[in-house]
Amino acid sequence: MSKLNVIVVDDDVVTRYLIGSALKDAGISTQECDSAESLFELLETQRVEVIILDMVLPNVNGLSALTYVRERSDVGIIMISSRANANQRLDGLKKGADDFINKPVDTDELIWKVRRLAERVQSQRGNNEELDLKIGNCLLVVSENQLTRSDQTADCRLTDAELRLLITLLHHDAQPCSRKLLHQCISRTEVTISNDRSIDTLISRIRRKLESLNCSASIAAVRGKGYRLTID
Repeated sequence: MSKLNVIVVDDDVVTRYLIGSALKDAGISTQECDSAESLFELLETQRVEVIILDMVLPNVNGLSALTYVRERSDVGIIMISSRANANQRLDGLKKGADDFINKPVDTDELIWKVRRLAERVQSQRGNNEELDLKIGNCLLVVSENQLTRSDQTADCRLTDAELRLLITLLHHDAQPCSRKLLHQCISRTEVTISNDRSIDTLISRIRRKLESLNCSASIAAVRGKGYRLTID
């Protein structure tokens, strides 16, 4: 297994320290966040395999953070909680959590589960990744989540969701992709999202990145059908 990166999200500094220290002692690269908002910012620039996510957080709670992340990333997610009842745990699993661990956390159990989950995530990513894909006058370096001009004069980073969405559009050879299909390509949960604005937002972000590189590819809306990638 290649290098393993984990984020621990908990507003309790003692819990973060105990879990973070145990993971680091086990040789696992670990970063810590005290809120969902900090997690979201970190995921914009970092690619990780597993998130350990507390269910009770200030402002944006753990379940809401889970939904937000799962819409955008294939990262593994282990929820932790000292209060969750059976219905809440089930709700979390339905929304895309991979596992639940009760507090106080048994760090040996947690480390074992983190390693197993990371192996699965890395295997799934490896099966879907190609070294690079040509998109007009740009190159999509899948293994690095990076879009770069072929002349290497400029580049930009893509989030996991942006990457998967762009690959899906590219593989459909200019044929329209429905919002439902695009959502399925970025989500590991079968929960239907009533507001498909999340796809529109992702498309807007990708468009801006393509434009920033003066890429000869663009994403067009197809009325009643979704979106398609066109290359000049």
